[in-house]
Amino acid sequence: MIRFSIGLILAGALTIGCSDSEPPPTGQSLVIIVESALYDSLATSLDQYAQTMRLEEFEIYVEPWEPATVQALRRRLFDYIDAYHIDGALLVGDFPAAWYEMAGFRPYEAFPTDIYLQDRDAEWVDQDGNDIYDFHTDDLHLDIYTARLQGTPAELQDYFGRVHHYRHVGPLVNESAFIFIDDKWSGTNTEDGLGLNELYDDIEVIKDKAESTLDNYLARLTGDGAEFVYQKNHGGEDYLSFAHVDEDGKPAGATLTSSQIVERNLKVSFVNMTNCFAAQFLAEASVAEAYTVGTDYGLAIIGLTKEGVIDKPRVFHQNLSRGMSWGQAYRAWFNEVGKQKQYEVSSLGVVIMGDPLLTLGGHPLAPGTAQERVAAAGEDSAYVVQDGQPDCGLETEPVGFEEYRNAHPEFVED
Repeated sequence: MIRFSIGLILAGALTIGCSDSEPPPTGQSLVIIVESALYDSLATSLDQYAQTMRLEEFEIYVEPWEPATVQALRRRLFDYIDAYHIDGALLVGDFPAAWYEMAGFRPYEAFPTDIYLQDRDAEWVDQDGNDIYDFHTDDLHLDIYTARLQGTPAELQDYFGRVHHYRHVGPLVNESAFIFIDDKWSGTNTEDGLGLNELYDDIEVIKDKAESTLDNYLARLTGDGAEFVYQKNHGGEDYLSFAHVDEDGKPAGATLTSSQIVERNLKVSFVNMTNCFAAQFLAEASVAEAYTVGTDYGLAIIGLTKEGVIDKPRVFHQNLSRGMSWGQAYRAWFNEVGKQKQYEVSSLGVVIMGDPLLTLGGHPLAPGTAQERVAAAGEDSAYVVQDGQPDCGLETEPVGFEEYRNAHPEFVED
């Protein structure tokens, strides 16, 4: 077992024998597993992060990672559960992924899923031997959360700097929320701010078909900005699309690419992204990565690696309002909502990016150790979100398994 103490993280790996009798940590605990090629460049940032979190009574473990299969990664995470009772993991850099295939919104879908890494009791089966799982046992239940963080060394150093600023100084963006819902879902009831009214007094909602345009989206996020954005519009791995019909009834939609998000330096720290494929972390430049490490304000996202929707977003938002960390809120959401069979067609592709120990609500140093019971699911008919099928009009096909295997043969078992 590899464990890093505050003063030794700069010195590189330190191997310490662990004992089963070691007492469990008093607060949340997190393992940060770092791609070995990035470790040296991030050592100072990780040391600062570990010191900050340990002062807040978190247990932080850091380990460099040589390329290996997703099965090996899963076993390693379970080692940490057994030895240190971890709540979650942050994977920094280029890491393997489990792939799953199913008949979902399309007759055939194959996509990366991080649920494989988080439920230690589930059995995953590749029935046809093509290296893609196609069956799992019922009753999924997440034991831990995993979050990913990808980018260049400079982007990742800047990211950890933003996290440090958020915890020690305060929000990076005006403390407000922005709800943007495109044409197809304009009937969504947002009277309660989708649960965000428990976190923010200032909430702007754009859902009228005449108003839900790219220009209005950019006006808010290049102007005052919003700390939290909930967005529901079509997209792909590296773009968001905005449906619109002009006064003459002609299509007048527009597209925002990942590179444009970075270039325009959009002012948002947290994003709940119901955008098909936009959190496909295997893509060269995903929308999720742009929002997390590509701007001066990004901190964390929840999004999709596949076609789908993030069902019952109120549950996730209410969990955050109760003091749960980003990772806790995600795990509790999945164990209440995502694990249900009727939602699995989307939820198997839901992932989080960024520091999973971040909390919201004006308390950046709050340890986020709220008891992890889920919030009410919000079934009241007055607040039912009209999810429906995403019907994504993709401009390009997403990364497929063969591309993944060809690019990373070391990630796939022989």
